[in-house]
Amino acid sequence: MKEQPPNYSSYFDVGLRVEVRFPRTEDLAFRDWAVVTLFDEDLVAFQLSRDVLPELVKTDIGTILDLRLGKGGSAYCCRSIIVGERTGASITVRLIGGVVPDELREFYRIDAYIPLRYRIPTGESASEIKAHWESSRYGTPTASDSFPPPAVDAGESFGARADHPTPVAANISGSGIRIRTREQFSIGDLLPVELFLPLEPPRTISIVGQVVHVGQVRTREGDSPLFSTALHFYCIDERDQDAIIRFISMVQLEHLRSVRGDAISITDLEYTTYSRRMRRRRIIFATILISLILIALTLLAISRLTGPKGEIEQNYEREIQKYRSTFPWR
Repeated sequence: MKEQPPNYSSYFDVGLRVEVRFPRTEDLAFRDWAVVTLFDEDLVAFQLSRDVLPELVKTDIGTILDLRLGKGGSAYCCRSIIVGERTGASITVRLIGGVVPDELREFYRIDAYIPLRYRIPTGESASEIKAHWESSRYGTPTASDSFPPPAVDAGESFGARADHPTPVAANISGSGIRIRTREQFSIGDLLPVELFLPLEPPRTISIVGQVVHVGQVRTREGDSPLFSTALHFYCIDERDQDAIIRFISMVQLEHLRSVRGDAISITDLEYTTYSRRMRRRRIIFATILISLILIALTLLAISRLTGPKGEIEQNYEREIQKYRSTFPWR
């Protein structure tokens, strides 16, 4: 059964003011205001407030943008992908995914296979774990320069560290992750975690997760027990969170491609068909307009030639006739 696209018309319309969040190479988002100039199902064109964007701002075809908008006193967010070359301040995108409340932007959630490993703290307080994370992430001087080596690899081996952990099934969002573990953790436990995201370039993200849910998974008789462990990101850098959301967008885009056909490309997404349709509309409109102008000019000329003469013109012709009758030799 074919998936039905979200009802974007409930949120988007021509003239709507939106905030556009552009990615930059250093992972710091750039924001600018724009006005929607075209809306057709999931295709949107908007005019930015400026023609020239700052350095390192990405506007290439295939770039994922976040659009923030207001509706009925509430703020919403929707992802989009650039499908046309930028022309000055004008950008054309295709909306992907649903429209969600902006405060829930970090809760976009997908299932994916992600290489990761985590460490089980032994006798460390929450403040010590946070200090270790800050030292590892920002280089802040602490009593310990860095995390101790991870004791648990969530890939092939749960007891040894690997440079390239095996990808594991995970359900991830910008606010947390759920994985299967061999250990039964308690609610509130803090786990230092390293995520290896297959971005371009690849990205290693260090976070501290707090256990918020644990449930035993059914396994075959004789197998070791497994537990579905949900972690909330207790300590995470905002740039790392944006990178996770970017990874989620990338996976969503791959899913969109698979739904619409394996052969579809970023520049397609029905944009070519739409462009031809719009070009035909412009040609038809221009032809009709030129035809109407020509018809109006023709009618005006015929009216001047065959229509009744005005009083001034009649007086002028009478005076000419009098002049010719008075001076016939002229």
